[in-house]
Amino acid sequence: MLTRLKFRQNFAALPLFFQVFAIACSLMLILAVYGFLIESFREARVFLYTSLTGLLIFVLINLAVSNRNLKETGLMQLVSLLLLFFLLPLFLAFPTWIILPGISFFDAYIDMVGAFTTTGLPVFENDLLSRLIHLWRALIAWFGGGLMWVAAFVILLPVNRGGFDVFSSKRQISKFKRQLTLNERSMTLATISNKLIPIYIGLTIILWILLTSFGTDGYTSLVRALSILSTSGISGPEKVSSDGAGFFGEIVMAIFLLFALSHGTFYTLNKNEILKKVLFDSEIRLGLFLIIFITFMLFLKDMSSVNSLSNFDKFFITGLESIWGNFFTTFSFMTTNGYVSSYWGAYSSFADLSHINVIFLGLCLFGGGVATTAGGVKLLRISILFSAFSNETGKLLYPSSIAGINSKSKSFEISVFMAWIFLMLFVVSLALVTIILAMFGMLFEDALILSVACLTTTGPMIDLLGLEALSISQLPFFSKLALVVSMVLGRLEILVALSVISSALRRA
Repeated sequence: MLTRLKFRQNFAALPLFFQVFAIACSLMLILAVYGFLIESFREARVFLYTSLTGLLIFVLINLAVSNRNLKETGLMQLVSLLLLFFLLPLFLAFPTWIILPGISFFDAYIDMVGAFTTTGLPVFENDLLSRLIHLWRALIAWFGGGLMWVAAFVILLPVNRGGFDVFSSKRQISKFKRQLTLNERSMTLATISNKLIPIYIGLTIILWILLTSFGTDGYTSLVRALSILSTSGISGPEKVSSDGAGFFGEIVMAIFLLFALSHGTFYTLNKNEILKKVLFDSEIRLGLFLIIFITFMLFLKDMSSVNSLSNFDKFFITGLESIWGNFFTTFSFMTTNGYVSSYWGAYSSFADLSHINVIFLGLCLFGGGVATTAGGVKLLRISILFSAFSNETGKLLYPSSIAGINSKSKSFEISVFMAWIFLMLFVVSLALVTIILAMFGMLFEDALILSVACLTTTGPMIDLLGLEALSISQLPFFSKLALVVSMVLGRLEILVALSVISSALRRA
């Protein structure tokens, strides 16, 4: 018992990078065991040997720093988090590179970056990937999503990044900060992990069991459960479709996608107020409003195509299928997951799909909630900007009004300013990535879709929006490099990278 406690204390005292590295190596052992169970011995040995090599490296590093009193500042942990998403996929890519014939290591690296950032960018054809590789991608995406759950409250919150910079309530922020400063930062990481990771694992297991109970095979249910909780959109051999889950399976998946709308669904300082927080959460209300509104508009578009009595029999059955297909797919893209409902085909029986590109691009740009696995601009920022728009409109209508001039309004102005700053940086990043991709031979429209997919961590978007023929592996090197950078920035947000660069320049 004492040995186990000492190990946990020593592990918690290690730098963040090495902690995550050790966990990633341990995950490879799971894949090795699964490979032996399904008699895929070659692939199982690859995962086993890679895992043992990584764990050996970890042990040697642990021994080297065991007698040193390592301390990580907030900035150092921010740097570690940024380096994790760039460097750890280099090691995670080895199994894919060794197992798949004829691929380059850089392509395997891009694939792992896409998985670890929960983007789920399809680098390779699904037929090329084995069951073990499909599961490996989904597992790494799930691991990356869990890392973001923890990092959001341990690393990003204390430095007011990752969406917390727009909180207008200073009192709410201070509650989090007081909790974070009670112990050493390393122990805080362990504390928050012990709080959130069991919830994350428990939700995944529950979703897996529920999907299996509705008729989906265990393997597919597991991949989908891992993908839904991480909002990666990795669905295995079936690509982005949820075919096979059935209506009730999709209902269950939609319920679990709620965790990507707001961190209030899984993390709250006061357990007695969790229901109140969820019901009155601005992100959840805005997200559900947009989802329902777009679903309704798409349904009206569907029904406008029914212009004769001969189609009247489709009104109830196909119409209801259309409503659900629109709702689920809209919900999925709002949370940057990218799953397509199996009832989405009902939509195409009524109307043209050509106008859908803009709608889903907009949904992904809006994104999900702050401190969740979803990407995009984030609903909290959109809500704040909408409130600012309403206030400015009110000033134009009632120029003599002096309402709202108090300390809260000053705090709100800061939140609006930070939201605008992030939005402008996001637009600039989107433009730069699009231009880079277009410069190296890609059509502008395709470049824009791919840029949005990476910066919003909605990789499956490229399949739905007509880029199935696009081969990521055939792109020029600098285009691939731009995709890697954009996926990491989309995951951590541009303000995090700028904070690191700014701090480095000040020290220099």
